[in-house]
Amino acid sequence: MVIGLLIFIFPIALYLATFIISRRLKSSLCWLYRIVGGIIVILGSSISFYFAAYSGEQGGVTAFYLQIVVISVFLLFSVTLVILNWALKHKAEV
Repeated sequence: MVIGLLIFIFPIALYLATFIISRRLKSSLCWLYRIVGGIIVILGSSISFYFAAYSGEQGGVTAFYLQIVVISVFLLFSVTLVILNWALKHKAEV
């Protein structure tokens, strides 16, 4: 139960922890990160929580795997934005 709770809280805590750090991104990428990242994390965690609470034993398993997908998509999105930010800054220097 504790592990499941941590998995539900981890994406939201990670999003909130990186919210201030996201100011280092270019302004358009910062807004994209804050809006799309928030939607990914909050909507994904809410759907997982719904499956865990109202779908019985199979819903708990589904919620676990959906939460892993949410974490993976959020990390992939974050890494993509960091690489895009680096490329835009490098392009501006040239």
